[in-house]
Amino acid sequence: MSSLRRRLAQAELKLAIAKKEAAQAQRKEDRASEAVRALQEEIAWVQLRQWGSTPDLAALMSSDGTGNMVFYKALSTIAESWGFHVFGTWSDTKQLVLSFGLNRAERGAVERVEKAISYFAPAMKRINGGWVRFSVSHPQPEACAWELRYAPKNGRARLARLVYGADDSVLDFASLRGALEYVEQNLWLEDIIDAPPTTALEYVKAGEGDGVRHG
Repeated sequence: MSSLRRRLAQAELKLAIAKKEAAQAQRKEDRASEAVRALQEEIAWVQLRQWGSTPDLAALMSSDGTGNMVFYKALSTIAESWGFHVFGTWSDTKQLVLSFGLNRAERGAVERVEKAISYFAPAMKRINGGWVRFSVSHPQPEACAWELRYAPKNGRARLARLVYGADDSVLDFASLRGALEYVEQNLWLEDIIDAPPTTALEYVKAGEGDGVRHG
């Protein structure tokens, strides 16, 4: 029995030493990882400054982590200037998801979103059929998801209703404008037509401001 107890004590000592060494190794790894992240972010900031007013949108949309939060925040800022927002990552293209919504009868909104899609589309990876995708915000996200798919080559557009990640139904349009008008009329988030006069005026002013900003 005494021999077994000695062996147990020795084993426990070895375990304690191993845990200490593992903790030291983890701290060393954490410091090295932080140094890598800091350098990645520094490089990302340098790239942003070099790009100036013409950022590399494809690089900003990449979710491989090389630009870390710097690229994510930069893309978010650009997206928000168009009334879009960044929402998750596409599992197939590994690019960040750009999402938009439309209000019913919001002045200039369809034109603004149309220009934004034309701005972002060249930097987006195509999926089968030559489409690029945008997530559509709508009033019933718990029931389904909606995607707008746009084919830059021929200008056609498609709205897809997804349930559990698979297409449940699709609507095809000859033009991007047609698809966006459908979103405005059928998937709107706020009803500007029935809004109080002061609220409606605020939306009108916001729409005019967006028109100036994006020319």
